[in-house]
Amino acid sequence: MLTRRKDLAHRRVSWRIVIPPSSSHAALRRLIFPLSLFGAVAWAAACGTTEVPGGSDAGTGDDASSWRHEDADASANDARAPGDSAVDGDVPNDASNGAADRDATTDASALGDAAADADRDATSLDAATADAADAAIVNDDPFDPRSCDGAAMTTAEALVKLGAATRTKLADATLYRRDRVCTGADVGTCGPWGAPVPHTQPLLTYSGGVVTDYKTFAFPTHLVLFLQAGQPRFSVRHTSDYRHDAAASTRGVLFSFGATPMVNTYPIIYVWDFAPAPNRYDDLQGLLGSRGELHAAGTCARLVVTSGVSREIVALYRY
Repeated sequence: MLTRRKDLAHRRVSWRIVIPPSSSHAALRRLIFPLSLFGAVAWAAACGTTEVPGGSDAGTGDDASSWRHEDADASANDARAPGDSAVDGDVPNDASNGAADRDATTDASALGDAAADADRDATSLDAATADAADAAIVNDDPFDPRSCDGAAMTTAEALVKLGAATRTKLADATLYRRDRVCTGADVGTCGPWGAPVPHTQPLLTYSGGVVTDYKTFAFPTHLVLFLQAGQPRFSVRHTSDYRHDAAASTRGVLFSFGATPMVNTYPIIYVWDFAPAPNRYDDLQGLLGSRGELHAAGTCARLVVTSGVSREIVALYRY
């Protein structure tokens, strides 16, 4: 029996001859099979298809099963997107590769930007650390003018520091001294400075005609800002004299506003001796040099007393 199978999805027609599997017809089946195969090929060609069911057992249930598998495979292949591989695990198509490349490029660019940001942050941190280290290095050399070289304090700023008070102690410092040998009155005639030492000075403790006596003192001092006749002034006071009478602000090396640095051409200082020898003075005074200068800034002040070009007595005050 000749049957016709029509596949509308793929627009093809296939033919096959089905012979009942009866044992009485076995000889007939062997005779007719070649002819049926030829006829099926001819009919298939006439209907526009070149597909011929294969296998030596045409007409059995196995043939129908094989056609179903082929049709299913064809449908699966047709359903795949263009460029997809028919085998799982094959290399992705070009579009997927391009997207992956762009993602990789974007990731690399982001990593590069992050590295650049980290480098800039590290550079900024290094610069900030260096600035902080420079700021932490304080020049406390009282002989160096750069140890206090800020803008000079104004009268208005001094009055703000005083507020409602008539005087205030700003800072403490010990006087230091250094000397050098000079052959003339010009610095060009001088040798190098000697090592600095704390300043000490003998003060007259008794004078009785032909008899005189001296006592040597060191010079720890206070820098005092005070009002005199409504105007601010500075006084460098010996700590002993300040302890004896803190209100006696004029008993020190005095400096008035109006010049930078402020100048005192007779830098005399008072010392109070709390343990004088018998019949000796307790109220003492000494001339530190021939000229005193005070540079007072907003947070520091530097005192320089000179005797010609061969001696400097200095103090650095921070407040």
